[in-house]
Amino acid sequence: MKAPRFILSILFAAAVASSAGALTIKLGTLAPVGSPWDFALQKLAAQWSRLSQGSIRLRIYAGGVAGDESDMIRKMRIDELGAAGITVSGLQGIYKGFATLSYPLLIKDSGELDYVLNKMAPNFEQELEKRRFRAIMWSPGGWTYLFSRSPVVYPQDLKSQKLWVWSAGPDQIHAYQEAGFQTVTLAITDLMAFLQSGGVDALVTSPLLAASDQWFGMLRNMSTLKLAPLWGAVIVTEKIWSQVPVDLRPKLIEAAKKISTTLAPELAKADGQAIDAMEKYGLTVNPVTPKAEIEWGALLGKTFSSLIGTTYDKASFDQARKYLQEYLAAHPRQLLDQGSGKRTTDCCPSQGLVGLVLHGFSWSTADVQHIMTELADLTTVARVMFSSTKICTRVL
Repeated sequence: MKAPRFILSILFAAAVASSAGALTIKLGTLAPVGSPWDFALQKLAAQWSRLSQGSIRLRIYAGGVAGDESDMIRKMRIDELGAAGITVSGLQGIYKGFATLSYPLLIKDSGELDYVLNKMAPNFEQELEKRRFRAIMWSPGGWTYLFSRSPVVYPQDLKSQKLWVWSAGPDQIHAYQEAGFQTVTLAITDLMAFLQSGGVDALVTSPLLAASDQWFGMLRNMSTLKLAPLWGAVIVTEKIWSQVPVDLRPKLIEAAKKISTTLAPELAKADGQAIDAMEKYGLTVNPVTPKAEIEWGALLGKTFSSLIGTTYDKASFDQARKYLQEYLAAHPRQLLDQGSGKRTTDCCPSQGLVGLVLHGFSWSTADVQHIMTELADLTTVARVMFSSTKICTRVL
C-alpha cells in the first residue's frame, strides 16, 4: 500500500507545482451569461488553456459582476483585473479615437465596419500600447437601435422622453441636449432601477441586450433606424501580457481572431431571434421612413459635427471617413425605395441617405425644408441622396 501512496504524493505535488506556475488572468465583461459574447469568451478560455497546456487560465467575470466598464478599466490600472471584454463605450475612456466608429449614422452595415476597423486596427493597437494595454481581439456586437416607452419615429417623438446616455462626456451630453433631448447619465449597473421607477424612458442598445437584460419589459417600442454599430475588444494589461511566453503569444492571438470571425454571424442571428421573442411579449417595432431618417440625419449631423475634435478625435474621424469612402466606392449602399420597398443602388456611390452626417455637415433649415419638399412632392418613386457639395436625385 505504501507504493501507491508514494505515487499519489508525487502526483499531488506535481499538480500543486503546475497550479502555482499557471498564469490566471481575471477578465471582466458586461456580456450577459449565456450570450454569444459569453460563449465566445468561454471558448477563448478553453483554447488558451489547451494551447498553453494549462499554463494560461482565463477566469471570466460576466454579467457586470466586475462593475461598469469604467470600473473595469480602473481595476485593470491597479491590477485588480488583468483583462476586459468591453464595448466602444469603455474603449473611448482609454482613447477617444475609438468613438469614431460609433459616430451616429456614419457606418451602416457590417461590411463597412469590417473594412474600416481592419484598416484602423493597427493605429488603435498602437494607441492602446501607449497606454499600457494590448488588444487581443476586435469583437463585433451587432447594431444599436432606439428603445423607448412611447413610439419614436421622428426626432420630435423622443424629445418628451428621458434618454439614457451611457459613459458620455460633458460635450456629448450637451450635443444631445442641443438636439432637444432630455438626458440621464448613470452607470449601466443602476439602469434597471431607473427604468422601473420611470427615471429613464429611452435608450440606445442592441436587441440582444434589450432582451437579455429585460429592458424591453419597460421599453415596449423599438425604432428600426440603425444608429451605430455596437463593437468592442478584448484587452489585457501590458503587465499581464508580459508574463505570457513570447513564443505562445502569436498562437493566443490567432485563436482569438478565429473566434471573432465566427461571432458576427452568430450575433446577427441572435439579434433577429431577440426581436422575434420580444415581439411575442409585446414589443412594437416602429419603421423609420426615409423622410424620418433624413430628419434624424440633419439633426444629429448639426449637433454632433461640433464634437469632432473633442469627443471624436479628428485625426481618427478623418481616417475613418477616408476608409469608408474607399469601401463605398466599390460597394455602393443599397437604399430602400420609398414606394416599392425594394433596394436600389445609391447614385452617389461615396454617399448614403445620411451622407450629411458622414461629412460632418451642419445643414441649414432651408436645406432640410428643400429635402422635405422633394420627398413630399415626388409623384414617382425617387431617391434623394447627398454628397459633400450637393443634393442629387434620381428617378428610378
